[in-house]
Amino acid sequence: MIRGLGYTFGMFIGIPILLIIVNFLFFRGNQVTQNEVTEYIEESKLIEVVVPGGVTRISEGYYPKLTQGDNVKSIYRIIFYSQEHHKYMMLITFDGYDFRGKYNHDNNDLRNTIIYYGGSFLVRANKAQWSDPSYGSEANPVPVFGVKVIKSGTGEPDAEFDVPDNLNRIFVEQYLDHFLSKEDFKKLFG
Repeated sequence: MIRGLGYTFGMFIGIPILLIIVNFLFFRGNQVTQNEVTEYIEESKLIEVVVPGGVTRISEGYYPKLTQGDNVKSIYRIIFYSQEHHKYMMLITFDGYDFRGKYNHDNNDLRNTIIYYGGSFLVRANKAQWSDPSYGSEANPVPVFGVKVIKSGTGEPDAEFDVPDNLNRIFVEQYLDHFLSKEDFKKLFG
């Protein structure tokens, strides 16, 4: 009987408390709010950029929160130099958030393939980061988020690239919460 109570206590009280403590200590991030995500997006502009073909993409797996199980997500950073804007940019996408189609395939795989072949894209760039002189170098490129493909280097006119607003919010939230440095977060939001 005592053993059963201990087991029940551990399963329903001890483990959830442990998960909360681990999340707080190790997976805290910037604690971004939905208002900050909205502000970041509203203080952004849409620009057209040409991504050269064959760009290198850097991927990194991460766990958004421990309580979400073993559902590891991936960030993809595609860094390129924009001849038109004279800045280095980092086109950011995430795997694990955009499942579509008959087989529930992650659409970001196709999105990254389209980016790899290059082309002309409409992207969202935050105005504060765009005008900040500390951004735009190869070491610290301006972060941008894809919105739609204008002309794909794949040669397919109807390439499946478009990032709907709800997905763009998720991408921005993940970037702000897990990948923007604390110092840059404070510069943006005080």
